[in-house]
Amino acid sequence: MKIGFIGSGNMAEAIISGMIDKDFLSENIYILDVNKEKINYMTNRYKVISSKLEDFFSNTEILILAVKPQIVSKVLLTYKDLIKKEHLLISIAAGITIENIAKLTCTEKIIRVMPNTPALISMGISAITYESKEINENDKKIVEKIMESIGEYVWVDEKQMSAITALSGSGPAYVYRFIDALIDSGVLVGLSRELARKLVVETVLGSTMLLKETDKSPKELENQVTSPGGTTIHGLVSMEKNNFSSSIREGVKSAYLRAIELGIENK
Repeated sequence: MKIGFIGSGNMAEAIISGMIDKDFLSENIYILDVNKEKINYMTNRYKVISSKLEDFFSNTEILILAVKPQIVSKVLLTYKDLIKKEHLLISIAAGITIENIAKLTCTEKIIRVMPNTPALISMGISAITYESKEINENDKKIVEKIMESIGEYVWVDEKQMSAITALSGSGPAYVYRFIDALIDSGVLVGLSRELARKLVVETVLGSTMLLKETDKSPKELENQVTSPGGTTIHGLVSMEKNNFSSSIREGVKSAYLRAIELGIENK
């Protein structure tokens, strides 16, 4: 099973790193990128293969399209004559639909994946979808094996992908903004930044793991912390007066609409 990455950015590197950690052989992983410095870095660090353009496509059975959504059309048109109908094409480009990709390539074996950046430490969550009847059980198992090397995965309908992009694809950035604000708040009330960072990171990590390990809802766990007339309820009420929850909902909605726009712009 020889896999070729078109693009070698952060997510491609996360997937390659995870695959190698999960016993994929580096000599079966090829990369293609216009950035020569990145090619040198990837081949030196991970011992993956960089070959001539024709060899890249003729030697691989699986292609992972790992470029920015704004250049998907350009990239696929550039390599249209080299992508074979036998190739299994996996796209991780946000917002670009299977239908749009199919118009730019001769293969009908297209699977779309939305990973997120915790993949960098093999703790990501990836949503996977496909439409074509050409996708068989072996194809699905291959994609599952690749994506489980960087965390967990779920199979979804493609119509859900824009919402998933806005929620879990963009989600890490929302969490980092929240963490940054908490750290600043700790500094505001007199803690050193170093201490505030440690307290916040461990609090967020522990709270997330508790939620994952229990069958309780977030509201139930919140109520365990919130005593009548106590400090927590005063903090929560103040946050809601400043539109804490509604600003998150509006942010996700805005990201969702942008994901839809990307699909329309790249038809």
